[in-house]
Amino acid sequence: MKQEIKDLLVLQAEDLRIRELKTRLASIPHERAALVAEFDVVRKGLEKAKQNKLKVEQAAKQQAAATQAAQDKLQALKIKSSSIKKINEYNAILAEIETAKKNISDSETREIELMDEQETAGKLLAKAERTYKATGRTVQTEVRELDSLKETVIREIAEKEKLSAEYANNVPQKILAPYRRMLATGKGTPVGALRNGSCSNCNMKNSPQTTLQAKNGELVHCDNCSFFLYDPEA
Repeated sequence: MKQEIKDLLVLQAEDLRIRELKTRLASIPHERAALVAEFDVVRKGLEKAKQNKLKVEQAAKQQAAATQAAQDKLQALKIKSSSIKKINEYNAILAEIETAKKNISDSETREIELMDEQETAGKLLAKAERTYKATGRTVQTEVRELDSLKETVIREIAEKEKLSAEYANNVPQKILAPYRRMLATGKGTPVGALRNGSCSNCNMKNSPQTTLQAKNGELVHCDNCSFFLYDPEA
């Protein structure tokens, strides 16, 4: 294998690593945003659980007040009934007393239901709080890891770019210029191996002439994708 091909492959190794690192770097903000969004969902769930518990507690207080008011009304009706002389008025107040008793019964039943709802709301809130704490710890850890990874990737990119610039000095300009154009596409490997006449980039078969040139140690262009090809066994 010619030295210029060896030098080009050394350069390519660094450049492909840079491409890989930049791709990873570009994905970090999205991953970080996803973590923050995940935590936000949990936070909203906790707020909803708190509001629901407060709502049930307020309803329970209002219902207790309604029960007390109904009991007070019943007591007032009983006192009033003891001083009524006319039968029709007495029958009317008895009907009111029965209605008041029913209202008390219904109100007390609703109070019991609200007690159950309070218990359920409390359990849901406790669960939401546990989830919030656990998710918060996990998200904080993963965000710190992503931030640390970002710094590491940025440092490695800088190091690799420095090496790439050094190695590029060893590659002839007539090869370097097209190589950089191929690399800039962000697709495939600018310098691929030719094996059994097939390009390692596009997997297409090349002409016997191109294959022969590669076997003779030449750097050739793929007949199909135009990327560089070399024969590893040349």
